Amino acid sequence: MSIRFLVALTGLLVVTSALASPKTAQEPIAASVDGQPITIAELDAKAAADLAREDENYKETLRRAERSHRATTQALREATLDGLIREKTLAAEAKATGQRPEDILAAHAAHEPTDEEMRAYYKANATPSAPPYEQVTDVIRTRLAAENRQKAETDLARTLRGHHAVEWHLPRERLEVAADGPSRGPADAPVALIEFADFQCPYCSRLEPLLKTVLERYPTQVKLVYRQLPIPQLHPEAERAAQLSLCAAEQDRFWPMHDALFTLFTDRGTLDAVTLNALSETIGLKAESVQACLESGRTRSIIERDVKAAD
Repeated sequence: MSIRFLVALTGLLVVTSALASPKTAQEPIAASVDGQPITIAELDAKAAADLAREDENYKETLRRAERSHRATTQALREATLDGLIREKTLAAEAKATGQRPEDILAAHAAHEPTDEEMRAYYKANATPSAPPYEQVTDVIRTRLAAENRQKAETDLARTLRGHHAVEWHLPRERLEVAADGPSRGPADAPVALIEFADFQCPYCSRLEPLLKTVLERYPTQVKLVYRQLPIPQLHPEAERAAQLSLCAAEQDRFWPMHDALFTLFTDRGTLDAVTLNALSETIGLKAESVQACLESGRTRSIIERDVKAAD
């Protein structure tokens, strides 16, 4: 190939390449008004805040779906493994004792609920608006029978595991939860109970005596950490109560306020603003400090952090 031909060919390639490429890439258009285009870029810039919010919601939805899938998968594996362990220990027990598996199961079968048990269940759970006992006996019998079967199966599984060497190697699903918040019990306790609660929640209120019993029974082994989870959609006064408890914490009075709030809600069923203000005085808080704390808004960031962790 001559030098002259090589130069000519190179020039041809350059010219052809230049002719094939447009000078400017046209921006995608979403619409036009009187011939004036509205580009996709202009559209996205105008909706930037909403689009960013939607993108974050989408990512959070994916995170929740992933957590839910992981937890469900783990639960299915654990339930299946429990069943397999029960089958194998039952077979081993039958072989060791010379019994048939069905005879062992029959010996540990649940008993049918008695009328006395059913009436006791009704008395313990009936609300003032509940129908008469005679109208709900079938419902109570079904529920108690299911509870009895569950208890019998659990007792049998525990007995079988006690008679045979069972080692569980399947990793447990765990989530890291920070023990950030006011606490009761030794700081270095080997077990931390982290409670997310709402001061206007009746179930949280019912839990309090049990938590106190645990702390009394295990004074050196357990500490209780309280984290905020007000649900204003259900309990309109809960967020104010949560803020007040955090302001009380700044004066080292969180637990007196905590106990007073739950007691007040249990006794009166309300936590209105007037009552909350009176409560602050009752436990000896400095009114001006509480007001400054509430107006500063700093409690909201703690509540938001706790709610996010709970979620």
